[in-house]
Amino acid sequence: MVNASVQALDRAIAASNLPGIVETAPSFRSLLIIYEPETIDSESLVDAVRRMIAGGLRTRVAAGRSWTVPVAYGSPTDADLLEVAATTGMSRDEVVAIHSSTEFQVYFMGFVPGLPVLGGLPPALHLPRRPDPRPGIAAGCVMIGGMQGLIVPMTMPSGWYILGQTSLRAYRPDEEDPFLFRSGDRIRFRPVTVRELDELSGWPGERFLDVED
Repeated sequence: MVNASVQALDRAIAASNLPGIVETAPSFRSLLIIYEPETIDSESLVDAVRRMIAGGLRTRVAAGRSWTVPVAYGSPTDADLLEVAATTGMSRDEVVAIHSSTEFQVYFMGFVPGLPVLGGLPPALHLPRRPDPRPGIAAGCVMIGGMQGLIVPMTMPSGWYILGQTSLRAYRPDEEDPFLFRSGDRIRFRPVTVRELDELSGWPGERFLDVED
């Protein structure tokens, strides 16, 4: 899996303490490396990365943390969920069952602060995104579009479909670490009622962290 290699290389660079590295940003199949050329030149950086790969990078385990995210499916409205069901030829409950029985992986963080882009959406739920994005999608919305999923970190426009709502906030600007999720993390969604979600709303996000790798 290409993304696993990207995640492994990202972790290898972080563990190497290579001088001059400012930041890395993994995506689906590439890794952006931002570096300080006065500290390390491009040739030295490329050589160092090549040595990491040659040293058996593909055999490294690139496992992130594991999360169980509560979702009130159909909240705040059933409209998108019913549309997904009609488009895919399934019932509402079948859509929920497939989505909530899947382990997703955070492929990368992007587009807006704290936005986890999720891979692993089952083919049965693949569907085209809306031709026109809708403004004002609320933070906490759990969405799917194309072959991917996401958890909305802040109010934003989107052409994806809302399956439900979670009380977790992926972007927490007042926290020392404002981003709840990281690339490589694994996420499962657990169906809950709206009332149960309200009761969980005061919990810190880390309460939903299953395993710290």
